[in-house]
Amino acid sequence: MKAFLAGNIMFCFLSSLFGMQLSLKSPQQVYQEEQQILLNLTITNDSTCTESYIIEFLQPREQNWMYIGNLHKLEIRGTEIENFTNHMPPEPKPHSPETNPDYKPVILKPGESYQIQIPFFYDYYPVKLPATFDVKLHWMDKSSNSVLFTVLPTKGTKKNDNMIINGDFSEGEGKIPYGWKILDDRAYWDSSQKFLMYDVDRRTAENEGYWVYSVFNEITSPSDYVLTVRTKTSGPTIIIFVEGWGIVKGRKRRIERNECFYHQPANQSWQTQVRNVTFKNPDVKWFRLKLYVYGSPGKVWFSDISMVPVKK
Repeated sequence: MKAFLAGNIMFCFLSSLFGMQLSLKSPQQVYQEEQQILLNLTITNDSTCTESYIIEFLQPREQNWMYIGNLHKLEIRGTEIENFTNHMPPEPKPHSPETNPDYKPVILKPGESYQIQIPFFYDYYPVKLPATFDVKLHWMDKSSNSVLFTVLPTKGTKKNDNMIINGDFSEGEGKIPYGWKILDDRAYWDSSQKFLMYDVDRRTAENEGYWVYSVFNEITSPSDYVLTVRTKTSGPTIIIFVEGWGIVKGRKRRIERNECFYHQPANQSWQTQVRNVTFKNPDVKWFRLKLYVYGSPGKVWFSDISMVPVKK
C-alpha cells in the first residue's frame, strides 16, 4: 500500500509539473496609445490530479489582474524592454503568499481552467511609438504561445503653446478622446460639448477616488508653466496632479509631482482656475496629468485644460 501511495503521489507530482497549460491572447492586434492593454491568460489543468496553482495578483485583488515579475515573467521581443513588471511602487504590493497570510491559491481539478488578465503597462518603459510587441509568458519550465500586437501613437494634437495633447477635448473617436486614458464607463467624453465628465458613486468617492490620465508627454526640466482649466462639480473635490517622470533602473518612475487643488461650490457652474506648475528635478523627461476627484459622490466636468510655458 505504501509503495502504491508513493507511486501515486509521484505520478501526481509529475502530472502537475507537466500538465499545466498556459494560453495567452490579445483582444486586439492594433491598439491606440489611449487604450489600456489587458492580455487574457487561460490556465488549464491538463493533468489527472487536482492542482494548487499560485497566482500573484495586483492590488486591488478583485480586479483579477496578474502580477508579472516574480513567479511569472513576460518575454517581450521587438523592443528593448527587459525584466518587465506591471507593478508600480508605491502602489500596494502584489497579493501573494509572501505579502498576505490569508492568501489562497487557485485550485483546479483535472480539465478545469482559470482565466485572468495581465495588464501590459508598456508606457512605464521608454518605448517609442509605433511599436510592435511579441509577447510570451513563462512559468517554471512552461511557456505560453506568443501574441503579436502593435501600439500606435495618439492622433491628438497640441494647439498653440499648450503642452497638453487635446487639452480642449475636441479630438477623438468613439468614446475615447485622443491623448487621454479613460479607465471605465464612470468617465464620459462628450465630443459635441467638448468636455470630460465623471459620475462617481459614494463608495468610489470615499475610498480610492477616481481619475483619468493623460498620455505621457516629453518635457525639459527645470521649467515653469501656467496650468489653466475649466471645471464644475456637483460635490466631489478636484485635484489635478501634474506628474514629472524620469528613468530609474531602466524604467519610467514618477520623481516629482505638483498637486493642484480646486475648491469650488458644488453648484455645477463652470469656473476657470489658474495654477502655477514648476519642475525642479533635471531628471524629469516626461509629464502626465492625473485628473482626480474624491470625497463626495456626484459629477465633475473638465474642459479647456492648458499648460503653457512661462516666458522668461
